[in-house]
Amino acid sequence: MTSITDLPPELLSYLLSKLPGPTLSRVALVCKQFYEATKIESVWQHRCKQDYSFTEENLRGWMFESYRIVYSKVLYPYGHIIGVWQPQIGPYGGLVTIKILDGAIRGTQYLPPVDPKVCMPLRVKELFQIQLSCEGYAQVECLKGPNGPHKLQILPGNSEGEFVLKCCKPEKHRYHESRQEELQEWIREEIGAQDGELLLFNYDHHIELLRIKYIILNQYDGNCAFQKLHLPGPLDNVPIQPGLFKGTYGGHGIEIISLKYEEDKLRGYKVTGDPNVPACQLSLEVHLDEAMVLTKDDQQTLASIEAIEKEKVVVPQEKDLPNSQPFVNPVGVHDHGMADVSAKLNMPLKRCKRRYYGTGLIAMHGFRNSSRTPCHFILFHENVFALLWLELHSISIFHRVCEPI
Repeated sequence: MTSITDLPPELLSYLLSKLPGPTLSRVALVCKQFYEATKIESVWQHRCKQDYSFTEENLRGWMFESYRIVYSKVLYPYGHIIGVWQPQIGPYGGLVTIKILDGAIRGTQYLPPVDPKVCMPLRVKELFQIQLSCEGYAQVECLKGPNGPHKLQILPGNSEGEFVLKCCKPEKHRYHESRQEELQEWIREEIGAQDGELLLFNYDHHIELLRIKYIILNQYDGNCAFQKLHLPGPLDNVPIQPGLFKGTYGGHGIEIISLKYEEDKLRGYKVTGDPNVPACQLSLEVHLDEAMVLTKDDQQTLASIEAIEKEKVVVPQEKDLPNSQPFVNPVGVHDHGMADVSAKLNMPLKRCKRRYYGTGLIAMHGFRNSSRTPCHFILFHENVFALLWLELHSISIFHRVCEPI
């Protein structure tokens, strides 16, 4: 009777490649034939591709270009963190991607551009890397600060879809001896100030909000939990494709939202937030069954918009909507960021493709007395839309995140 150990090594290795990675390691202890078969690279090449979509291109650049070593030392213990994540930083949240790149697993933080330049790319900061040492062991290193890589721990979170980064030397993150210098440098970066420009710490409300943010961010600088962020994929026959967008939020600057379709509505959830409306909250909700067409005269003032009878301007059937309609910014409405979009994209913003009734979430500091307030969702372009906050007398302008997150 033929035993499995009598099979040719090539056939045995093919069969073993169908087993899960942890099982392969145990099978290697059974006998010499199994041990030799599990050392064949094609076994681990198959597992790398099946378990982590890790291909020959991904293998280039590693200290040891061996599927077996990369799988056992790096992918199996750390591959579960590859993806898009949201740091749990008080009300602020954030956006972090973890990818296999240039012979390492790399964690990168994406920050909104300087307010009000929503068309600018996201700012990028390298957080950490996991690579192989000369001895063939995984090196987990924090990349924050000016003093080079230093030791970092990746720990399990409190629930599935969570993990924790714990830096062993957070003091290396600092660029200056003085905390005041560190704060000023960080604020200059946040507002795009030039060296030597005076910061009015005691008088500017925006600066004060940034100072509060800096204090809270520092509390999570050395130890931070991350939660999986599920981004929507492309859809057919929708007014605008879902995805990430950067938008202006008044004194809180530019924030990132995830736009997705749920039930019969278009919803925007905050990826980054602020002390009034924190990350993860439903910032905007668009009633797709309430598309409207307004004339120029309808839009001259907020009073004229609010006086409109909904049943007279709502177009129930999508096929009856025009390809475009006029847009006018009502008198007295602050259009923070629209001029930048118009200039950067050479887009006059005098006409829009669609306009819908919707609501936006507002609250007092600390997310107190939250409520939904009436808004108009104004679609200009596949990558640009605006939210007219009727009660706030302001417009938030949004631009799609075009980077491959």
